[in-house]
Amino acid sequence: MSQDGMTGGPGARNAKAREGKYFYFLDYTNQTCHPSASTHSPTMASQLLPLELIDRCVGSRIWVIMKGDKEFSGTLLGFDDFVNMVLEDVTEHDYSGAQTKLPKILLNGNNICMLIPGGMPEGDE
Repeated sequence: MSQDGMTGGPGARNAKAREGKYFYFLDYTNQTCHPSASTHSPTMASQLLPLELIDRCVGSRIWVIMKGDKEFSGTLLGFDDFVNMVLEDVTEHDYSGAQTKLPKILLNGNNICMLIPGGMPEGDE
């Protein structure tokens, strides 16, 4: 475990802070890219596994982009190993611009494309 309390492992996600938000990307090699990479040893960055990231979002706002033409923003109540998730205080957005308020919803993990912690950008909700 690193100093910031995150665990690491191959294929884990790295977090980069930018303006108070965290952006995540896959790290398959755990190596930094240098012009002469063969002379450098691999470095280990602080890493967070995908299900650990989702677990840290329980109780927080999250923005979910689905396959098709739907997006949801709401408070994450819980999820399972298949990333089926329950959200409350939900706003459903479609690409026509229509918005629907829902008290609670269950999303099928097979139809989720992307999760963004922190909810939708301000002004979009």
